[in-house]
Amino acid sequence: MQNVNWEGIQYCLAVIREGSISAAAKQLNVNHTTVSRRISGLESQLNVRIFDRSTAGWLLTPLGEAILPSAQNMEEEFFNLSRSALADQSELRGSLRVTAVEGLFNRVLIGPLAEFSKRYPEIDIEIMSSGNLVDLATHEADIAFRVTDQPPPELVGKKIGNLAFCVYATHELFAHWKENPEDVSCIVWRDTGSDAPTWVQRHFPNMRVRFQVNSLNVLMGMVTKGAGFAVLPCALGDREPSLTRVLPTEAKEAVGFWVLSHIDLRTTARIRIFRDFMIDSITPLVPLMEGACPNEWKKPNPYPID
Repeated sequence: MQNVNWEGIQYCLAVIREGSISAAAKQLNVNHTTVSRRISGLESQLNVRIFDRSTAGWLLTPLGEAILPSAQNMEEEFFNLSRSALADQSELRGSLRVTAVEGLFNRVLIGPLAEFSKRYPEIDIEIMSSGNLVDLATHEADIAFRVTDQPPPELVGKKIGNLAFCVYATHELFAHWKENPEDVSCIVWRDTGSDAPTWVQRHFPNMRVRFQVNSLNVLMGMVTKGAGFAVLPCALGDREPSLTRVLPTEAKEAVGFWVLSHIDLRTTARIRIFRDFMIDSITPLVPLMEGACPNEWKKPNPYPID
């Protein structure tokens, strides 16, 4: 048997949905004789009668009802193929809204973002740098880089690695603390409450909590200016030549670093390509994010921002 003609299947389904030859022809924007001819050709090819013709209209035969599910599956596969082809051609343009915790843009994401924009100049990127979680479910953003161990169930993506955290200070402040520990204070997050965070209580019980911040960029800036000891992601602290680890071990448990998008957008071409590109670009930095071999990272950023 020859390959089944797709137009014959399409016209059959149109008659079933629209209820008549004339209505199907109008929906397909063709002459009603064209619909009749295509269906007759399909019946001849399959050697079956799909419709009973009568003055009351065209009604499915038992054989027609039997092949209807297969015809509907063929239609769905055809539309899937069409959408994929159109996506690869037309969706590599437009806009993307990307969100991440502010400090990670500077040291981890800006370089790959710049490289992506060079490769795909028709895609415009809107960057939302914030300490707050932007809602992907309401499409406030298309792609999110999140620090979490439990991504929301309505999001899909990939865990790139883990973010490790250590206590950092400038070389000068660390040396001064060894001689005069009472002169050195610490910087903590504002949401830690009235009690000093665990890392302070455990390792520096007599250290004064002098500054509280709610911005990773502000925290990084204060540490590099010698304002105190603070916990930073190793992706930031180990790359900064002016800083040193105060403790050789992590100050708190590592947390997963994910790239996520809403499940409804998982097959959108520009989102899929952006996600894969960023994962490939960030993967070489995973040892940095996970705090491995910190001395190897006291070198110029491969994605300089200054």
